[in-house]
Amino acid sequence: MNIHIYVNVISVSVCICICQALIEMAQVLSKEHQSFEVLLSKMAATIMPFTHAQYCTIFIPSKQTSVTEDNISFSRVIHLECEELGSTCQIYRRERDISDIDPTYALQTLMAMETLNMSKTSEESVMSLICCPVRNERSENVIAVCQLMNKQSRDSDEMEAFNRYDERLLEDLAVYCGLALQYAQAVQITEERRASIEVTQEVLAYHITAAEEEIQALQEAMIPSGESLNIFDFHFSGFGLPDDLTTQATIRMFLDLNLVQDFNIDYKVSLCQWVLTVKRGYRNRVPYHNWNHALSTAQSMFAMLMATGQLQTIFSRLEILALMIATLNHDLDHRGVNNSYIERTQQPLAQLYGHSSLENHHYNLCLFILNNTGSQILSGLSTEDHKTVLHLIKRAILATDLTVYMEYVETLSVKVSQELCKSRSINLLHRSMLMTASDLSAITKPWPEQRRIANLVAKEFFAQGDKEREQFKIEPIVSCGCRLFNSCSPLLSGCKKNRENWLQLAEEAEEDNNENSSTVTFETHKSIDEETQTEE
Repeated sequence: MNIHIYVNVISVSVCICICQALIEMAQVLSKEHQSFEVLLSKMAATIMPFTHAQYCTIFIPSKQTSVTEDNISFSRVIHLECEELGSTCQIYRRERDISDIDPTYALQTLMAMETLNMSKTSEESVMSLICCPVRNERSENVIAVCQLMNKQSRDSDEMEAFNRYDERLLEDLAVYCGLALQYAQAVQITEERRASIEVTQEVLAYHITAAEEEIQALQEAMIPSGESLNIFDFHFSGFGLPDDLTTQATIRMFLDLNLVQDFNIDYKVSLCQWVLTVKRGYRNRVPYHNWNHALSTAQSMFAMLMATGQLQTIFSRLEILALMIATLNHDLDHRGVNNSYIERTQQPLAQLYGHSSLENHHYNLCLFILNNTGSQILSGLSTEDHKTVLHLIKRAILATDLTVYMEYVETLSVKVSQELCKSRSINLLHRSMLMTASDLSAITKPWPEQRRIANLVAKEFFAQGDKEREQFKIEPIVSCGCRLFNSCSPLLSGCKKNRENWLQLAEEAEEDNNENSSTVTFETHKSIDEETQTEE
């Protein structure tokens, strides 16, 4: 009975020691360390007093090692030694070259992938050793070998064999070492990717930033008045505008809204470079979603803001700044395809954002340009205002996703009234609806302009349809075509007139179709192409 009690007491004591060792190793693992070697050294130093090992060595295999008898090696070792000092011990990390330590048993463990526990007795001494493989939990590959050597007796200066409790402790250490190795590898990969991203951003910043000659020309240009540029008119067209006047018109909008003055925007240093850099952020080969569309969207927002005092009363100055920045940036780097196509083709953008892929990309590129040296037009804002305006810009750009717009329509139609229009509680809805209205303002333009834009939209839409037909063997989806402020009524009128013209065109096409068997779609688009060529 007494023997059983004694054995049980020893077992409980050992279990307590093991638990204490695991807790201490977990604490070491949870803290930040100067290097991976320091982390492993501290973990090894934690286990040595519990096992009474004189030496602890962690062998790390070479990356190119293939597990065969003829080709296995270690690239480096982490070696610790324990020095007894009376009732305590001092553990030192010793710098050892791989050639100074016998790797025989570690190599056997690497090959067998199993724990090795052995002892050798000679006339002079006893040598005891445990080797345990450290595995990658995912791949089950051996990524290191932990070795304890020479167990010192508790009761004398003699050496003794390691027992099964020592094995268990070493195997637990191996688990933690495996976690530490995987963590170190993950950190290394993260750091490499971060460095790669920084290099990519440097290259992007170089190529997207406007040339010095362009910036200087815009800085020295006499900016025409808003009236001469026709930017107050809802029927504004950027098609006939020379390239340099498109950027000057953008500058004029910021000046006439007093944004440059109110937010201490450095006109010569920041604003000119920012406008030109945003312009370069659009792909010229995309038929519709290009710089001309960005300018048109910004001008529509500007015209609505300038046409009614109501809007400038409802919105704060920060909100107006955010709306103008958002309209110019809302389609940055558009690829000429929609979110659905990006998701179906599993492009990186879809994997990166998950939803509203294009809109999130437009915002992040907008943010990149705003942070780019020489284009920091928000540098005059306080920290709080800077944070606020970026949030407003993001919400505005994301609102141009038509799936988001459909969610807002029903809410706004319920809430809209003269009283609620004056309330800031629905400012988000107002801003979102104005972004969509500006984005789709092409449908309000005079008929020749509307048809020309419709041709560009169709060209882009049909190009995506061809890709869908080729890649997915499916038929493309069918495409589809102020109430708040009286001063914006020309937009509603223009939209209604264009709708009547499209209906009339459809009726004429149907009549022609009845007379002969020609394809309506082909003839309609052919006539648009011919008209566009005539106008050009």
